[in-house]
Amino acid sequence: MSNVVKLNSRNKSAVRDRALVALLQGDVVVVAAEHGYLYLCDAFNHGAVNKLHSLRGDQPGTAAQVLIGKVTAVSGLATDFDSDWQQVVNAFWPGLLTVQLAPQSALNWDLGDGRALGEFAVRIPQREFLLSLLGRSGPLAAASASVAGQPPLRDLTYLLGSPEEIGVVVDEGVLPQGPASTVLRRGANGGIVAARIGAISLEALQEVVPTITAI
Repeated sequence: MSNVVKLNSRNKSAVRDRALVALLQGDVVVVAAEHGYLYLCDAFNHGAVNKLHSLRGDQPGTAAQVLIGKVTAVSGLATDFDSDWQQVVNAFWPGLLTVQLAPQSALNWDLGDGRALGEFAVRIPQREFLLSLLGRSGPLAAASASVAGQPPLRDLTYLLGSPEEIGVVVDEGVLPQGPASTVLRRGANGGIVAARIGAISLEALQEVVPTITAI
């Protein structure tokens, strides 16, 4: 059976279930986000996360992002998710907003940085199939399916390696070009700062939490 599956309106549930099985087995899967294909794996499976970084050719110490399916999952992952964070993610999730938070010390994960960074990046994506998968998988480690340092992979023709190295490749065709996510983190003064302005403007953020500033 080919590991590459073209998604259509009739097979969404079956493809989702196949991807879930692959994730449970410790495989890396490839699934489309808004503007690029991602490598995904169980965020708590150290071997799978290592495989994800190996496929990309990441430098040691590179941390994967985390994708979740619902806002309530953040409280089990982060220690500093206060009311300001709650307001801003309620306004812009699902969507192109990434927030960097301090992880709970009891989490049994290593996203690739040896837990040295003291923070992790997390978001809820706006993509129907991926959201459906996240609703059943729990937190997933994620990274672009392109070569490290290269633009997002929008066309699976250029996927690195062979499909046999990956549990399931979910083909949604050529993805549209679009902006990167806006990235927020905690600033030195304890407030929220925009580390990168992407799809969401500083003005839009400040309409929700006026104290957000740019670096």
